[in-house]
Amino acid sequence: MSQFGNKLRVTLVYPCIRNFGGFNTLGKHPSNVYVNHGFASLSAVLKARGHTVTMIDLRECCGWDDVFTKMKLSKADIFAVHMSTLDFHEASKIAGFAKKLEVPSVAGGPHPSICPEHVAESTCFDFVFVGEGEKTFPEFLEEKDFAHAHKMIKGENPDLNSLPLEDREIFNMNKILSTRHPFYPSPFLNVISGRGCPFSCGFCKPGEDMIFGKFRIRSVENLMQEILHLRDRYGYKMLMVDDDSFTLNPRYVEDFCSRYEEVKRPFTCQTRADFVVKHPDLVERLRDVGLWMFVIGIESFNQRLLDFMDKGTTVEQNVEAMKICKELGIKVWANVMYGLPTETNEEALETINMVKELKPFHHSPSFYTPIQGTYMYEYCRTHGLLLSEDPAFLGSRNPNEPKIVGPDYRFLNEQLQRLRIESVSWLPLRQRISKVARWGLRKVGLN
Repeated sequence: MSQFGNKLRVTLVYPCIRNFGGFNTLGKHPSNVYVNHGFASLSAVLKARGHTVTMIDLRECCGWDDVFTKMKLSKADIFAVHMSTLDFHEASKIAGFAKKLEVPSVAGGPHPSICPEHVAESTCFDFVFVGEGEKTFPEFLEEKDFAHAHKMIKGENPDLNSLPLEDREIFNMNKILSTRHPFYPSPFLNVISGRGCPFSCGFCKPGEDMIFGKFRIRSVENLMQEILHLRDRYGYKMLMVDDDSFTLNPRYVEDFCSRYEEVKRPFTCQTRADFVVKHPDLVERLRDVGLWMFVIGIESFNQRLLDFMDKGTTVEQNVEAMKICKELGIKVWANVMYGLPTETNEEALETINMVKELKPFHHSPSFYTPIQGTYMYEYCRTHGLLLSEDPAFLGSRNPNEPKIVGPDYRFLNEQLQRLRIESVSWLPLRQRISKVARWGLRKVGLN
């Protein structure tokens, strides 16, 4: 027994294949450019405390037999499994494998944090972890007797500035860095500055608060320490700061700009339309230090629907934000939501027609999906709009199948297909070729 207690062999299992191409797709599917921050951070903390950490990434496995073999060969003392809502069934199957191997297993991540009782009752996980794990999970490993521990474990929010840099090497970084993305040059990396969000969008809250609690952000100095490390270690050509909204605090953005200009590498980040409209000078400053593209949650160009989802922005702000970005030479990735509860075809057309007029660099449509733990999910449940309560069904927002009762999905698909074809003409030649190629993959079920 050392100052940190027993040293264990912890095997992390990452089952995110349903929305990332399937088995044996790491390095091949364009969605696989992103590193999961939760696992990378947890691994760093565990290693700093002397534990041995390995990971089984299902995107590198050939199938379920290969997954079971890798779990058996890991000689793990405990399996820690990431579970998003979309990956409920895969994570549950992994828990069954752990049970066969007579090794305890714990589920953590978004879905257990939002629906812990459902995970505890519906799966054979030995433990269900709620919330963030960097502080409480190591304490659980070192101080608890697994045989007598409580099945439900409540995490505590760590001080983000006290955490070690993410252990990205727990993933196969060679494959991730070599993955070709239709828009981002390789090597591409993602980093995160904070956790949570202070806004109250009904498609997200309060579920996100169940995962992260109160919104917190790292210091600029702490964030820059990681960014400089990533630049020197991996030589990235494009960085994405993938907070829900990186630009919440104008003073923070100013400080970031003052530090990032020494990096001299392009980056992308997520923002809100109201920030762009209220702070055009700061947007220009971001561009000057390397901002290449804003990802903006436009959601809709209909005010009634924006108010219905409690977005806190206006149609006028959405329009003006995209115009400001275009004037400054900043590309816009526009996240737009269709098939909302109570949405009419006329309202959907308002949004589609405005997208045609404004011509974003990338129009990213999704069909509204009632995510458990959110206000809008409860609206759908109480109004009889749910088509399924299957977590895997509720976790996919791709615009390819009905999600709730009400929307005219045939009409939406026809309009979006026309918009896709028309939008090709907006793009530079390289992006046009890439988009057409990806459509071909979708037709044969590979994307």
